[in-house]
Amino acid sequence: MSTIQTDHPRAFFLALLMAVSLIGCSADPETVAPTAEVASTGPRAALLRSLPQVSDLPSRYLPLADLAGHGELYAEGGEATSRSDDGDHYHGYDGPPLWAKDLKGARTEGVVYGVEGSAVISAGYLVAQSDLAASKSFHGLTLRELDFPTPRHLTVDLVEGETQDSNRYLLLWHFVPTEQPSRPVIELGQLPSADSLPEDYVVYACDQFPERFCPGMGRHYTRNVRALTRPLDAEGNDHVTYGEAAGKLIFIEYIVTQEDLVAGVSWPAMPLDDHPIPPIDNVHLLHFETGGEFGLYTIHMYFLPEEIYLPWETEPETL
Repeated sequence: MSTIQTDHPRAFFLALLMAVSLIGCSADPETVAPTAEVASTGPRAALLRSLPQVSDLPSRYLPLADLAGHGELYAEGGEATSRSDDGDHYHGYDGPPLWAKDLKGARTEGVVYGVEGSAVISAGYLVAQSDLAASKSFHGLTLRELDFPTPRHLTVDLVEGETQDSNRYLLLWHFVPTEQPSRPVIELGQLPSADSLPEDYVVYACDQFPERFCPGMGRHYTRNVRALTRPLDAEGNDHVTYGEAAGKLIFIEYIVTQEDLVAGVSWPAMPLDDHPIPPIDNVHLLHFETGGEFGLYTIHMYFLPEEIYLPWETEPETL
């Protein structure tokens, strides 16, 4: 009886050891799937955990079919709804003062959210291509429905519909850096000093206003006033504009041509973090006439709520 009791455990152990050895010999270490613990570690995983989560979205947001290759997206009711325009009866610098007379506040109509795993990694809006071709403008596109950090880049992609009239543009702000380590950014509510801009940035636009301060907008700085629009072959933050008021940076801006939008051009990543900025509060797309068949569209991305800057007739003393 004692022999049986001692040999049985020994036999079991030898069999188990042989099985483990065979598994180790047959498995290719390069094809073994990572464990859940390994997959959830690293800088990217930590960043994803720090972002707003899908569970933070209001329950009305549901999965949406992929648009422009940006992966899983969520939209209200799971429907891809375009943003309503704010009119085509004004252009350029006349827009913001008119918007200030009828403040609607931040609105999420047409918003979509990009998701990776359980994290919300991007936020953006769908705009009808036909509205852009008709020179219509938009404002109050909020990026603060959730507590988002500073976006790292902006993409502008044509989403083709079943007919030409159903084509739309997807403007998407991405919160995950394209490179590691990521560039520094600023916390919500902190406005960087305009003195922090490189010395080669100069003031342009609004020559008709005192001290070149655009009512309802701010003062504009860029490197090259002869090339304001963003071409497809641009590198880094070429052709970027920064807005300033009372010595503080209050927006970042890119300009694209209406002709390119009508032609269905898409723009790859346009950096937003080459110079440290805080989270973006809201966006407006403003059409500018140029005297020809096509004009320009400015994509103003403000760090301040609309109710602060739209009523400006002159520059505020402090911010």
